Amino acid sequence: MKRMTTLWSYLLTLLLAVTVSAAQESSAQSLLRSEAPTSLRADKTLSGFGYADRNETKFNYIGTKKDLGSFLSEYIKLPDVGVNKITKISFPANKADAGNSYIIILSEDGNETLYQQKCSIIEGINEIELTKPFVTESGKRYLVGFATKPLGIDDKDFAVLPFDYGSDIEGTSYYASSIVPYPSEDNDTFTLKSPKGLGSACIFVTLEEETRLQTLAYIINVSGTFDPAETGKDITTRFTVRNIGVTDITSFDLTYQFGTGEVKTIPYSLKTKLKSGKTGYYAFDIPAEGDALGAVHFAVAKVNGETNFFANRCLDLPFRIGDTEANAIPRETVLIERFTAEWCTFCPGADPFVNAAVKSLSDAGLRVSYVGHHLDDPFAQPESSQISSYFQGNGIPAMAINRVPQGQTSLLMHPSNFQAAYWTSKLLAEKRGVRIDKIEQTITGDKLQVVVSGVAFQRTFDPENLYLTVILTEDNVAAIKQVNGGANYKHDALPRLFLTDALGDLLSPAADGSFTMTLEGTLDAKWKREQCKVVAFAHDNLKSSLMSRRNVYTAESTYLGVSLANEPVALGQAPVVSAEDGYLSIVGDVDCFELYDMSGALVTTTVWTRLDPGVYVIRIFSNLRAYTSKVIVR
Repeated sequence: MKRMTTLWSYLLTLLLAVTVSAAQESSAQSLLRSEAPTSLRADKTLSGFGYADRNETKFNYIGTKKDLGSFLSEYIKLPDVGVNKITKISFPANKADAGNSYIIILSEDGNETLYQQKCSIIEGINEIELTKPFVTESGKRYLVGFATKPLGIDDKDFAVLPFDYGSDIEGTSYYASSIVPYPSEDNDTFTLKSPKGLGSACIFVTLEEETRLQTLAYIINVSGTFDPAETGKDITTRFTVRNIGVTDITSFDLTYQFGTGEVKTIPYSLKTKLKSGKTGYYAFDIPAEGDALGAVHFAVAKVNGETNFFANRCLDLPFRIGDTEANAIPRETVLIERFTAEWCTFCPGADPFVNAAVKSLSDAGLRVSYVGHHLDDPFAQPESSQISSYFQGNGIPAMAINRVPQGQTSLLMHPSNFQAAYWTSKLLAEKRGVRIDKIEQTITGDKLQVVVSGVAFQRTFDPENLYLTVILTEDNVAAIKQVNGGANYKHDALPRLFLTDALGDLLSPAADGSFTMTLEGTLDAKWKREQCKVVAFAHDNLKSSLMSRRNVYTAESTYLGVSLANEPVALGQAPVVSAEDGYLSIVGDVDCFELYDMSGALVTTTVWTRLDPGVYVIRIFSNLRAYTSKVIVR
């Protein structure tokens, strides 16, 4: 069961998701949307620069009841207008406000207030002159908008947040207890959000000199099927382009680029002018290039023959062209990520299902790496909380396997829904394009250095979105107060230290596909080192807008202080390993050996141990060399 979210999270969820009329809203909901009142003056249009449609006279509004006592605000992100002056901020309003509102200019990231001016809002079009024109700097962008106190008294009365009916373009809003992000505030009280799906923010900026805003265009949507596609085949690709400049558009140059390949340009002359503030729809045939996978990047490079300021603002489509599995290898590893918490009533009941999943995949011959992320409890790591939103789950307990989509909207499943036969068959049939060969460790006092190396096979991965995550976990950690866990409840695979960024560090393989990444961290004296493991996995970008492009290529784990080497066995030199009646037999020169189960746990270092049936990994040290191979005990 999911813990109750904060008031801020709840309100923002409603702000982003609201799509029904006021008559359909529950009286318990605080954020509402309505049509503009008939008294909105339609004889006057908004002037200046803005992302919204200047010709729009009918607006949507979102508001909140007065008793919440918080500010609503809305911004557009002004492009780089060079050394200039902002002289006026304009926007429509559906309700007058005698003095609870402000016009505001923030830094591009929203963390710094650069200008604020108290103002009164009239019903209709507001054009508010700045008391002192704001001077912009070359090379910088700004958030320009306004904030207002809620004005309503019930569910049929609304505050002032106007949108047009177009697609959202770099519009942003916040809901907070103050009008600006004062340094003392944290992200829970002032967080910028993009209200996608509601249209574009109806805010316009008048500049002293508007030469740079004459011709500007965005691609706001692109669609086409390049995944999969045949090499050289033309793919009909449709684009939605919006004129956000001051003058009409008569021509533009569309550019596209497959991954890091050559940038191609398609000049296009419009049969009908695209007027300022309007949206146009266009289709082009794009030839599929190369045999690889990745993302194809689209942008508008020029408008009316002039360089478009937003030429570097790309929209992407995934591509998979030709046989991308020709160089891939069979999958040998799997990553299981679990989401849990001590306050979760049902999480201990999920333990048997998670353990069964690990065992069934291990028994199938897959090397299983396991991480148990904690959320909002004493064991939670900031990184685990950061990545959890990208899994798009409906609550905990939950589990992910190789970050494979479980539907169109989530990477997570309830552990009880794991189907051993399905997953075993699916994973063993897969091919992947990345292999981790070594996890080398050096411990000096409380300092840990981990060197992960491996190979990425040509044309089998997206080179722009290949990441490596390395986490130190600890097993058998006593719970503090696990609900329904009992007196002796223990946590396994508890993340203690992220050696990489929460979403991983970008991998850049060499020309031959090899890669090496060196990472460092500090060990806590309270951690039981013999219970700790180093888990490393290569994966796609977790921020990808496509669920199918967040998967894990390979995962390996080893005990803290025990380096892992997946070196191929040289048949003519390696000792011969076999198993009979549960005991190992090794023929050849052997200095020592280590036997691991498929979860990475050390089982034994002696031939006198009777083994349970299953699949194991043995590392043999002989004549200054190490040999790694699988052992099956029947």
